[in-house]
Amino acid sequence: MTTMTDNEWRSFLTAGTRLAHIALTRHDGRPHITPICFILDGDELAFALSPGSVKGKSLARDRRIALCVSDERQPYSFVTIEGEAQVSAEPEQVKHIGARIANRYYPSQPAEDFAESFVQAGFTAVRISITNVIARSGLG
Repeated sequence: MTTMTDNEWRSFLTAGTRLAHIALTRHDGRPHITPICFILDGDELAFALSPGSVKGKSLARDRRIALCVSDERQPYSFVTIEGEAQVSAEPEQVKHIGARIANRYYPSQPAEDFAESFVQAGFTAVRISITNVIARSGLG
């Protein structure tokens, strides 16, 4: 495996509709891993949280987060990101992230309607300030 450049891992994250698997710690110390739809927004990775989720409760206690995005087929490249999350209930943030997620993962649905449904349902926006990246390509 070879190390990806900055441009390579950014391209890898934004290609297609790969899911990220985020890792958090529950209140009792148990690990919690779950898949999410996400976007790369400038130098931050972003996603939306449903109200009352384990993810939201975990991030309220500890903003540290890790995630991994990988290929489902050989050569099994992957990108692992560590960072700190900022959670916002600001409707414009939720709409921005919701619309971008809709465009990427649900292109047959109107992005504005999809984003507005996030706001109406009480979703929050999460932005991850990236502190560490491990990116490996199986091509080499």
